[in-house]
Order: sequence, then structure tokens, then C-alpha cells
Amino acid sequence: MRLSWIIAATVYAASLPFAYAQAQQESSATRPPRGSNEVLRSPISGIPGVEVIVSDVVIPPNAQVARHYHPGEEFLYLIEGTATHVEEGKPDLPLKVGDTYVIPPRAIHAPKGGPEGARAIVFRVHTAGQPERIEAPGPQ
Repeated sequence: MRLSWIIAATVYAASLPFAYAQAQQESSATRPPRGSNEVLRSPISGIPGVEVIVSDVVIPPNAQVARHYHPGEEFLYLIEGTATHVEEGKPDLPLKVGDTYVIPPRAIHAPKGGPEGARAIVFRVHTAGQPERIEAPGPQ
């Protein structure tokens, strides 16, 4: 009886690294790469020249996105981690899971990922034909 418990415990302990590796592999398979990952771009019916862009945005831990702006309005919903919204002319705004934020058109911003990084679903109302994102040189 004691031998069977020892064997069972040994098999269990030996399997833990494999189970952990499998969980990590499955997690990375469903998590998009860092940056803005477009999942939908579509014209808006009844509004000529306007489209919607939906992106799954991943910011690595403690990383800051380069200063930029968007020609259209941006709606953000944080689904993982924490971040700080850094927008020119406004105080920094800490964000946590479940928070939402609206970024006005052409507002220069440079979000920062928290210690565990951040992931957000971003919805943009955008003028068709314009670049999705425009870099804004200047101080970070």
C-alpha cells in the first residue's frame, strides 16, 4: 500500500511540469501578440466614409506605447492587467480590469502597461481611408 502511494506521488510530481507547460502553451495560443491586433474593420451602414475598427491590444509589462493619435474617436475596455492612460494635457489615469475610457479624436496619448502588462478591446469610429494610427513625435 505504501509503495503504491509513493509511486502515485512520484508520477503526480513528475507530471506537474508537463501540465504547467501545456497550460502555458494553451494560454499563449489564445493570447494575441503584443501591439494592436485588428479583429474587425467594417463600413458603418448609412454613414458614408466612416468605418469601425475593433482591435485586441496587448501592452507588455511596464512597456510604454509610442506617442500617437487616431483620426477618429477611440473607446477602450480593459480586459486583463493594469495600465496607465497617458494623454497630452491631462493627468495620468490608472486603469484596471473592467475600466473603460473614451479617447477623443486626435488626442495624443502613450499608454503604459502595468507590472503584469495589459490587454484591452479597442473600438474606433474612423474616417475610411485614413491611417489607423499616426505617430506623434515629441517627449514621452
